[in-house]
Amino acid sequence: MVKDSNSRPRLLNWHFDDEIGTDNPKEWNWIEITMHFTDGSKRWSILYTPERLLNNLSRPNIDPPGLHMQQLIVVRSYEFSDIDRILKALDEESRLIEASKNYPE
Repeated sequence: MVKDSNSRPRLLNWHFDDEIGTDNPKEWNWIEITMHFTDGSKRWSILYTPERLLNNLSRPNIDPPGLHMQQLIVVRSYEFSDIDRILKALDEESRLIEASKNYPE
């Protein structure tokens, strides 16, 4: 993708930072991704499926019993095509930057 007329950074590509894991219905961990932008910056986000998010919040020992993360994106699945579609949609809506954090250098 190229920069638009106001020169905001645009998504070039992304990759998984974590293994997706098994299809265990009790799995509750999130997946992290790194994104590369047209201005040379890198950002990261956390991806959760609804099932894994519910599993996490349903754990009896979770304390506090909730969470808030700026960089959290809920996705239908961890399929590459689903993630790619939501990242591109957020990028087109100029919302991908706010849905991610600067990558620690």
